[in-house]
Amino acid sequence: MGKLYLTCGDFILNSNNMDAIVNAQNKYMQYGSGICGAICRASGNELIEYCQNTYKEYMVNGEVRITPGFNLPMDIIHVLAPKYYEETDPINSLMDCYNNLLLSIKEKEYKKVLIPSLGTGVHGYKHEDVVKPLINLLMGFCKINDVEIYLNNMLPIQKDIYLKYYLQVKNLNIKNDLDNKSIDEIKKYLEDNNLLENDIVSKYNNFVKGLELQELCLTQKLLCLQYTIYNFNLDRKQLDVLIDNM
Repeated sequence: MGKLYLTCGDFILNSNNMDAIVNAQNKYMQYGSGICGAICRASGNELIEYCQNTYKEYMVNGEVRITPGFNLPMDIIHVLAPKYYEETDPINSLMDCYNNLLLSIKEKEYKKVLIPSLGTGVHGYKHEDVVKPLINLLMGFCKINDVEIYLNNMLPIQKDIYLKYYLQVKNLNIKNDLDNKSIDEIKKYLEDNNLLENDIVSKYNNFVKGLELQELCLTQKLLCLQYTIYNFNLDRKQLDVLIDNM
C-alpha cells in the first residue's frame, strides 16, 4: 500500500528525493510558463534540446512522455492536460489524463512522484471542481500500489481545498482528534495520517511567520503546529489555542 501526501510551496524545492516529477507540459514540449517553465529552468538547456531532437510531433491531450531530468536528479513525466473550455466533458477528460499518468508511474515502478494539480492554471480548471474526483483517484491508486504520490500546490490556500476533502474521506477531524493528546501522540497522528510537510522551517517562514492566528487557513495552521512541536520544547497546554482553532 502506498501513501498520498498533499504539499504546498515551490515545486522544484519539493522535488528533492523524488524518483520522478510531473511536468504540466505544453503541446510543443518547449519552454513554458508556471510549472513547465520552472522545470525547464531547473533542468537546463539539455532538456529543451533533447525534446526538440527526440519528438517531431506535437503532444495530444492526455499523452505522457518521459525524459531524463538532466540537471534534476530524477525522471520527468511530461503530461499534456486538456483545456477545460475545449472539452464536452472536461472533468472526465482530465481524469483520463491523470489515469494515463498513473499508468506510466505503475509501469515505470517509481516509488516517489511529485505531481502538480494538472489543468488548474491557464487550462481553466477550478480546484473546487477537480478536488473530489482527483483525491478519490489518487487515494485509490495509492491503496493498491506501493508508491508515494505528492500532490503539490504552491499556495496553502490552494492546498486547503484538497486537504479538507482528504480529511473528509479519511474521516479525520483534527481539532477533535488532537484534543488531550500528548505531544508525542500528536506527532504520531500527523505521521500516521501523512500530514507532515518537508522543509518545514522554510515553509513556516514563507507562509506563517508574521501572521495572526485568525488569518491562517487550515494548511497554515498545520504548518505552524508541525513547526512548533518539532522545533520547541513546549508544554502540551501551550498548543491548546492553536488546536482549538483547527
